[in-house]
Amino acid sequence: MASPAPVRIIPLGGLGEVGMNCMVVESGGDRIVIDCGLMFPNAEQALGVEVIAPDLSYLRQAGKVDAVLLTHAHEDHIGALPYLLREFPDTTVCGTRFTLAVVKEKLAEHGITADFQEVSPRGMGMVGDHIDFEPLQVPHSVPDAVGYALLTEAGLVVHTGDFKVDWSPVDGKLLDVRRFAELGEEGVACLLSDSTNAEREGTSVSEREVGESLVRIFAGPLARGRVVVAMFGSNIHRVQSVVRAALAQNRKIVLLGRSMQTNVRLALDLGYLRCPPDSFVDPEAAGHFPARELVILCTGAQGEPRSALARLALGEHPTVQLEKNDLVILSSRVIPGNDRALGNIVDHLVRRGCRVLSSSHGSTELIHTSGHACQGEQRMMIDLVRPRSFVPIHGEYRMLAAHSRTAELAGLNPLGCVVVEDGDAVELRRDEIVAAVPRAVSAGRLYLDARGAFADVGEVALRDRQLLAETGMLVCLCVLDHKSGEVVRGPELLGKGVAGLDDSRMAQARQAALDALAELAPAQRTDHGMVEEALRRAVRSVWKKGLEKRPMVLPVVLEM
Repeated sequence: MASPAPVRIIPLGGLGEVGMNCMVVESGGDRIVIDCGLMFPNAEQALGVEVIAPDLSYLRQAGKVDAVLLTHAHEDHIGALPYLLREFPDTTVCGTRFTLAVVKEKLAEHGITADFQEVSPRGMGMVGDHIDFEPLQVPHSVPDAVGYALLTEAGLVVHTGDFKVDWSPVDGKLLDVRRFAELGEEGVACLLSDSTNAEREGTSVSEREVGESLVRIFAGPLARGRVVVAMFGSNIHRVQSVVRAALAQNRKIVLLGRSMQTNVRLALDLGYLRCPPDSFVDPEAAGHFPARELVILCTGAQGEPRSALARLALGEHPTVQLEKNDLVILSSRVIPGNDRALGNIVDHLVRRGCRVLSSSHGSTELIHTSGHACQGEQRMMIDLVRPRSFVPIHGEYRMLAAHSRTAELAGLNPLGCVVVEDGDAVELRRDEIVAAVPRAVSAGRLYLDARGAFADVGEVALRDRQLLAETGMLVCLCVLDHKSGEVVRGPELLGKGVAGLDDSRMAQARQAALDALAELAPAQRTDHGMVEEALRRAVRSVWKKGLEKRPMVLPVVLEM
């Protein structure tokens, strides 16, 4: 009798990078996707690229998605959901109350509707005939975060989602230690666990300690004018801490930035944010309040060029103007690659006379803590679950490898600790450890021009844009006789963004192009491909010899 098909776990994003989290689980013909998120481009990728999404061509080939299970409401976990739902409009989307509220807002912007199923920790659900699931309560930097326990044909699979261990969370929702331990007692075939902070020793700091620090700052000598707190709009726990610190000093709160306003509105409507109804004032009314009576809560702590913080720093915000003695607190971790952009904003803020506090700009107080588990908390999760096999998820390769080492130090079988990347497959069979299949499916990245249109730029176009940005472009126009191939006009050169465009070098390039044409036989000069290549090589050689540059050369050959 043939053995049953293995349960397959296939990452399409999030293993090998931070962001773009997307995990496929297949069992007995049923297929679920855990999260479908975006990643934001770095400086090299940002040439007309707004966001980066996982390549879902494998799902397209597979033909169906039974359900999407969402762990929480961060963009790197839900941002590409509109892209998936356009491909699979009948898919059920499962998530907790706050997560679905954020998702519904996002999908409405794209004109997409979906079949939603609200879930809650310890509640059971089923996908098809072969996958049962149970949400598991975990603390994170957004309300209602969960992991999932999946009952598959190969046994229990536990997916932690993004998590930390916070013994005094702002919302009072602790890690469900008892349930994770109970699952461990039942026997877990595989643990998939968050690796973002796998290189950091010890444990993370409680969000409540950040709140206490903000209270001290708001009451201290630096808070002489307005207090501006820049942070992620989804971190409602931090928003609650800012609100408490502001109200303790009789300050009103102004919300700037679309995502901040949307998330706070949802949190207030759903009861996740607690404060008197008159705590907030409209940005248009901010000018009527003395500086000492205002707190500005805004987005832009990553240096985004058109964010609310950037506009404040440049004095371009239509309703709020910063002045000398205002205090700006950057309450977030700077994502690698954003350092320079944020540094420029800090420079502008300091020029305006503002005092800036951040983890790297003179803060002696705690103004940010991570929402992800460090090594000590990751070890605790492993000890609770005691899985037969272990797969680190959510992180760059070195983070995954570090997390795997922690699992081995915790006593797990090294053969069952498997580091995989996007496109690899993990195969599970009952009572066996995992088997990894490298490059099992197509996986990659889609570079999207716009979130609404989802126009894929493509890696070739991205390389061309990078080349144009680095070296510029030269157009070489030449008109030839269509019978003899003799030069009728040109070559004429037009350069855009090219270094060394002086008269002498342009004359050298024209002569090099003429010499290259002269070396071609008459029959060759009637072959457009050969003429274009000769012109391209000749013109580029002038810049290569003189400046060690290789601009893009676009030959245009016309016939008369």
